[in-house]
Amino acid sequence: MMNILSQFTMNSLGFGPVGEIRMLTNGTGNASLYYRDKLNDANRHESVALAEAAMVTQRNDVLLVTPESHPWRGDTNAGGEALTWDKTNTHVLGMSPTSKAGYNRARFSHAGYTMANFMTISGDDNCFKNLRFMHGAATGGASDVTMITVSGAGNRFENIGFAGPNNSTQAASANYAGIVINGSHNYFKNCMVGSVNDVDRSGASCLLDFSTTCGGWNIFEDCVFRSRSGGGQATAYFINDKVTDTVVDFTAIFLNCQFIHQGTALAVGIAKATNTSRKLYFDSRCRFVGVTDVIADARIAEIWSGDNMASEGASAADFKSMLKARILVVT
Repeated sequence: MMNILSQFTMNSLGFGPVGEIRMLTNGTGNASLYYRDKLNDANRHESVALAEAAMVTQRNDVLLVTPESHPWRGDTNAGGEALTWDKTNTHVLGMSPTSKAGYNRARFSHAGYTMANFMTISGDDNCFKNLRFMHGAATGGASDVTMITVSGAGNRFENIGFAGPNNSTQAASANYAGIVINGSHNYFKNCMVGSVNDVDRSGASCLLDFSTTCGGWNIFEDCVFRSRSGGGQATAYFINDKVTDTVVDFTAIFLNCQFIHQGTALAVGIAKATNTSRKLYFDSRCRFVGVTDVIADARIAEIWSGDNMASEGASAADFKSMLKARILVVT
């Protein structure tokens, strides 16, 4: 069976030759029972922490994640701890057909304990695919602050459901951030960012946070950012760009990304630190729904769009209209 899995991984998933193939199961579900005899016992794990520890960096090792719910375990294999993924050139692949709709069956959760940060990805050139991170529980509440921190470079996230916040107390906190990025050249493809539950964000939180020292050229392609708010609250953001690094560059590039908010309209979709050296780029297919303004007028020159004809004299108001989706009126 090892040979069959190796052949499948190399031929169907676009890389290879591979190093060691391992499997993560939860040990009790139907999927775990079915896959029990597919790998040697030494290569089958019931903890993501133990699986990560067993993988060898820079060897193209693969971790297959069975399509069921997996309790999260941190660096010392304990619940509630963050895991530091410090390996390079590894692959974590969910074994279920998934898309950016966000309902991935190979999924991680932390019910019963606080999870301030699922994982810090400090390694480079890793691939995470076909997974869902379910962030937020009644136990942690407002202490469940960050879903994923990416401090490494060149990592790929594809068909990932970044599902959070999932708790109303957590969602009310201004400190909540879904994905925090401090690295550079990371790539997100076909991802759903935001809770798949009906949870209102009522504080000045964000789904995507670029930290003050974030590197450049983080690319988001064909991603959906999902948000909701109620009770007259309009203080949340989609993006909080805190970058103060003055290297002239684009912190992030967005290609065909949709920022969709329902409920009380957000005052602005993007919060941005004053930094004329660092910009965000959105191609002509990106749209913001449910925002009063895409970005504050004072920061308008710090984001560029494929629709932006500023060099031909378009006004800031014209530019913001280009990025905002409108309700279709048929007469």
